[in-house]
Amino acid sequence: MESYYLKNDQEEVNKKGSKIWIMMNDNSRAKICREHFIIKHGGFFAKEGKHWKWTSPAKEKNGYWLKRVDTGEKVFFETMKEFCHKYDILPVKVCELLNGKRKTYKGWTAVEIRAVKDTVGSHEKAKEPEKAKVTVYNGATFQNTITKEVFYIENISKYAKEHNINESNLYKVATGKAKSYKNLKLYNPLEP
Repeated sequence: MESYYLKNDQEEVNKKGSKIWIMMNDNSRAKICREHFIIKHGGFFAKEGKHWKWTSPAKEKNGYWLKRVDTGEKVFFETMKEFCHKYDILPVKVCELLNGKRKTYKGWTAVEIRAVKDTVGSHEKAKEPEKAKVTVYNGATFQNTITKEVFYIENISKYAKEHNINESNLYKVATGKAKSYKNLKLYNPLEP
């Protein structure tokens, strides 16, 4: 038995060189692809260098938006400390912008106004959706062609070693590439 997590579009879109990343960056229809991706998954794309990077809706909900007064450029940031350090501004003043107590500060203005919470720690952060987990069983149900006995083999490799038979031929029967091997065939409950 083996378990793994399924890859989804949200993981692949920022993975450089993946098929979906190429569609969002290097394709002639990249802008249309990005728009469709946002409609389907939410979030937004931001230009980082010469490539586009997608930010999930959960991160967007937990982050903040400010706008430059002179250029109208919107800037998204997740941690206020890093943003304030980068632009050499005070976090208290940024909080006042976000809460609507100030209109502008050092060329910045708020994109959206957020209400101030009464109690400390009452803000619940949005969570990313959990990955889909898949469990793969590497066994199969076989039937002995002579005795008509039906049995399940959980570990084909181990069974092949114990009964001194060829493992690859038994896998071929289990995957349907071969009809039978050493009087063993894949069990079909619909077969008479």
